[in-house]
Amino acid sequence: MKKVMLFALSVMMMASASIFAQDVVKTAKDSTATTVTTTTTTKAEPVKTAIKTAELPKPVTDLITSFKAQGWEASENSSSVKQGTADFYEVTFKKTASGETKSIYIDAQGKIVNQ
Repeated sequence: MKKVMLFALSVMMMASASIFAQDVVKTAKDSTATTVTTTTTTKAEPVKTAIKTAELPKPVTDLITSFKAQGWEASENSSSVKQGTADFYEVTFKKTASGETKSIYIDAQGKIVNQ
């Protein structure tokens, strides 16, 4: 009987210790909470100007030629895009075999820009 009582007492002590420990951890987490403030920046709206694909700078036309070798045809009309301080060109390509179309943004140096 003493063993049963001792066992019950030890179980109750362990249960109360674990409950107390959970409260301490919860309080510690609450006290370390920080306030995060977010600021939003508004992007300048892009300004598009229509331009003939033939009038694009040489590095851009060189990139268009490399796409043509892969089966993509550039449309005759493209756009010059100004967004904030960035200037780039939007060229629409069409895959001759499948009819798939996609627009690619290219900077004046002929590098693809991720929009």
